[in-house]
Amino acid sequence: MAGNPKTARLIRLVGTNTNIRLSAADRSFLKDLSRVQLISSDLADKNHYAHLKGLSGRSLDRLEKAGLIISKQLYQPGAALVKSYQFANKSIAGAFGGKLPVTGAKRTDLHELITSRAYFALGRPGTFKLATEFSKAEIALCGSMRPDAIYTDTTTGEMVAVEADSGHYSQSQIKAKVAKWRAAGLNRQVWAQPMHSRSAQVPPLPGISVMRL
Repeated sequence: MAGNPKTARLIRLVGTNTNIRLSAADRSFLKDLSRVQLISSDLADKNHYAHLKGLSGRSLDRLEKAGLIISKQLYQPGAALVKSYQFANKSIAGAFGGKLPVTGAKRTDLHELITSRAYFALGRPGTFKLATEFSKAEIALCGSMRPDAIYTDTTTGEMVAVEADSGHYSQSQIKAKVAKWRAAGLNRQVWAQPMHSRSAQVPPLPGISVMRL
């Protein structure tokens, strides 16, 4: 569950005399950041700061200067660079009930951003949970091949697997994941792939949907 820390606690964690004042939009952004660990500026513009003339720019600059978040430029194949944000450190992330993204050669920032884009495209499900947050039962269900996230469809009660493919999966890898999760009872699957990438095709099976983000 995402936390809602008081301003005094945040000031203690930041360790400066910064006057931190969080608007409702700021807290909404930080709550979503605790769920998905990384959010791009365009997602923040649309989902948190659309009511502001300058959209997210000034607000997120203020949060970054306060020491709550950090930003970096992220390359997207076939698209412009995009600014992405994550919590400044583990302590700040933990205060909001979140974590820092763990990325490297096999799990890139682009991959994490695609997962984040899927979360917003799905309507920000309240039950959306990244693989790092799976319960023991959910881990046992998925086995060694966990999807990037899961959520529960509130209208049907079904658990839905969410997988981000940044364009590096082969056809056989995709088929193996689809089959593994279907065998585990995860018949509803959402695959998220980059808009401008020649990703391998996801099998057109019942309950399987593909998002180009």
